[in-house]
Amino acid sequence: MKNKIYKRLPKILKINRIEKSKLRISVLFSDGEDRILDFNQILKKDWKVTKADPEYRLLTPIEFAKVKVVNHTLSWNNVDLFITGANGKKVKVAFEVGADTLYNLSKADERLSLSIGSLFRSARLAAKLSQGKVAELSGTSRTYITKLESDGHDVEIMTLKKIVEAGLNKHLAISIK
Repeated sequence: MKNKIYKRLPKILKINRIEKSKLRISVLFSDGEDRILDFNQILKKDWKVTKADPEYRLLTPIEFAKVKVVNHTLSWNNVDLFITGANGKKVKVAFEVGADTLYNLSKADERLSLSIGSLFRSARLAAKLSQGKVAELSGTSRTYITKLESDGHDVEIMTLKKIVEAGLNKHLAISIK
């Protein structure tokens, strides 16, 4: 039997910012990525929302900005959406879109992107050192440096410290703002 690799479904952890005039939301997903959702694009072009659709209301910036994170997805309680309950009665529910759908409709938020690889590569190039020379000085391999620069895998903090301090002769400083 083959081993199946299951990808965890993304969850929204928080809203970073709402750009209500542009109908855009920046969110932090559970994989650590900050991503932008452009609802102007999503509602008008992808979903082709019309005045007859309940979510048409979200094209109004004031209504759009009433978004909340509920159960790890985006939710608007101000959109009149009704479902039929088990007892046959109509019940009002919030308009929600699954986080997996939102992830697929989003793009990386470059303003908040954290790429250790690109930071390291810039520092290495500024120091005018080859990947091979940094690897030699830090006791790692050129392949490891290549993977680090391409964000090919997670890096241990102590390994990064060794590469930066021994390989680039720089001081590694990490801060949380």
